[in-house]
Amino acid sequence: MDLVFASSIHGYNTLTIFWNILLILIPCFTVYALAASVGRRTWPKFTKTDQIAFILLFLFWLFWFPNTAYQFMIPRHLADYCANWDKNRVCDYGSWLVTFFFTYALIGLPAFYYALNRMERLLAGVFSIKLSKAFVLFTIPLTTLGVMLGLFERSNSWDVLIQPFSLIKVALDYFQSADTLAFFGAFTASLYAIYYGFGAFIRLLAKNR
Repeated sequence: MDLVFASSIHGYNTLTIFWNILLILIPCFTVYALAASVGRRTWPKFTKTDQIAFILLFLFWLFWFPNTAYQFMIPRHLADYCANWDKNRVCDYGSWLVTFFFTYALIGLPAFYYALNRMERLLAGVFSIKLSKAFVLFTIPLTTLGVMLGLFERSNSWDVLIQPFSLIKVALDYFQSADTLAFFGAFTASLYAIYYGFGAFIRLLAKNR
């Protein structure tokens, strides 16, 4: 058992792989279950209990959703993956690590797109298309802040409930620094490109079938 807990890949604990996959599946299953329970009903047709349940599940989804985008940061573990390069800048003993961490990070792509797109379509049906479009534009920058808090502060999704005011203060401080502000802008732009670009690619494939 100790061997299982101590096993790692380039210093990256193996069990963390399964834990992170679980974290990115939570928002996917949450929005799937929420959409299934809502069906084709619109907000006026919800009972008061249904409305409260919807809001709580939506907030639960929102707290966990940044984990899907955080998965894209996994390749940072390659920062020092090679100590000895050959003349062609190839790391012969660790080249496989590039493929491993890249593939591992790509798991977040379908999870990120599905969870956000399914929630967008759900809100369009329950409320309106305009609100669902605005939701995406608002959620992606918020997701970037979630990733930054996880990356720089090592915060978790449940910290939103445990220490919300502390997280808000730290998040606001990010906009006072040129470095963190640049990270925020670059990562937010990347997430927009990933979401809308991947969506366009899927629609193109569906059109050519």
